[in-house]
Amino acid sequence: MQAILPTEPLDRDDVEEMERRFAFYLEMCAQWDMKVGNMAAYAAIGIDKDDAYEWTNRNMGNPARTRFIKKVQKVCAMYREGLMEDGKVNPVTGIFWQKNYDGMKDQQEVVLTPNTSPLGEQKDAEALKQKYLENTYGVAELPEGAALELPESAEGQKEPVEEITTG
Repeated sequence: MQAILPTEPLDRDDVEEMERRFAFYLEMCAQWDMKVGNMAAYAAIGIDKDDAYEWTNRNMGNPARTRFIKKVQKVCAMYREGLMEDGKVNPVTGIFWQKNYDGMKDQQEVVLTPNTSPLGEQKDAEALKQKYLENTYGVAELPEGAALELPESAEGQKEPVEEITTG
């Protein structure tokens, strides 16, 4: 692994030197049967992941350098995809690589559009009370001055209630 690391400092505007270093890295991977990866590629070029991020996402400085780093990332992504297709890497590892290095997402879109209230149209309190009475007790109206008796509470004690009286 040490053999892929550059011995000379990198001139960050010398894209040809970066390309030469990346080509050497790919040759060493093939020779040693080593998997191609972003972090090792960056190290072989003489940069780190922060440099690659800056150059690809902020397009700072040299446009040729930005194109080169995007090419490196694309080569690494294609290599990983090939490993997955050939069954040479655990699918969980491949998915992790694709999400974290290749910008892929595992998402489902769910669109919720609240067209109406789950209770139907908004009604006034008196209309809601009437609907409750009809659905719960089967009565259309309570007699004037009457109240509903509530069931016993969980402790077995009755809650204080008014009894229904009929007139």
